[in-house]
Amino acid sequence: MQQFLREWLKIRNMHLFFPYLIGWICAILFVIILIQRAIKCKKDGTPFINFKGYHFFRPNYDKVKLWGSLILFILYIIALPILHFAWASVIFIFLFNVLFEMKPGKLFEFKSVLISAIIALAGSWGVWYLFFQVFNITLP
Repeated sequence: MQQFLREWLKIRNMHLFFPYLIGWICAILFVIILIQRAIKCKKDGTPFINFKGYHFFRPNYDKVKLWGSLILFILYIIALPILHFAWASVIFIFLFNVLFEMKPGKLFEFKSVLISAIIALAGSWGVWYLFFQVFNITLP
């Protein structure tokens, strides 16, 4: 076991540490969720898998924010190689902030748009500076 850990923790494998760690944490949490579901179903006397009366989305969910977020996320992934990290992040963080600041039946307020722009610029360029200048790690 020690030999395996020594080999696995060498520099050439260090980039795999966090993906494996997150994968194991997700797997453990998934098993916990399944166990909790089984206990609840046994206590209530309901089947473990029950599609009767099941709705994937809650009634009256915010369609604009859900589908807008998914579309913006896909566009962000597409824009990354074209605009690179900093500019793509500035644009899409701004758009996400504006999307989530929208109120039904109300146009944008200048204050919220200005705050979204400040957050997008400061956050994106701050992360870029931290990684590129401080840690000497290039971003896409």
